[in-house]
Amino acid sequence: MKRYLSSVITLVLALLLVVGVAVPSAMACVGKTLVVGALDNPQQQVLAQMLSILISERTGTTVKVVASAGHAEAHDALLRADLDMYVEYTGVGQVTLLKDQPIADSVLLYQKVKERYNQELNLIWLKPFGFSDPRVAPAGTVAEAAPVVRKDTLKKFPALARLINKLGGVIDEPTMQKLEAESVAGAPRDVARKFLKERRLI
Repeated sequence: MKRYLSSVITLVLALLLVVGVAVPSAMACVGKTLVVGALDNPQQQVLAQMLSILISERTGTTVKVVASAGHAEAHDALLRADLDMYVEYTGVGQVTLLKDQPIADSVLLYQKVKERYNQELNLIWLKPFGFSDPRVAPAGTVAEAAPVVRKDTLKKFPALARLINKLGGVIDEPTMQKLEAESVAGAPRDVARKFLKERRLI
């Protein structure tokens, strides 16, 4: 009988420990909202929805996607903390926003942009999605798309960078073109969800 009672007490204590750990973890996401900016074009819309769905379904955090009129507007909104993140392009960041010289080498360009954004603006470039968009690339440079996030947002959500970086390198040019075409024909959110499910990210 004593052994039985001991086993029961041990089980109850174990359950209390599990509940005690799980409840604060779940509650940590309640009431918090992340704001993702998106320019008004199929590519930006589907990528913003991809970020939104991935974050909300994997963390329970509420995510709101809002429209931005252009690159400069989205950048300024990010600096003001009206946005937590949006998708930018390396060449645009280097030449258009930082007013710096074009860099043709994609790896060096990403490193330079990432470094300056971090040091001067407290903004973090996460891993590029895996494609470059020549339509938005300033002359002599490339335009790799990547999420740009406020540093203080990453401090509030410590697991966010690792989660978003799961999208790093998974979208090449043909895949992005396919996603854009599908989002024009249907709803960007549905296209984004289908892609994430196919890649087993949600």
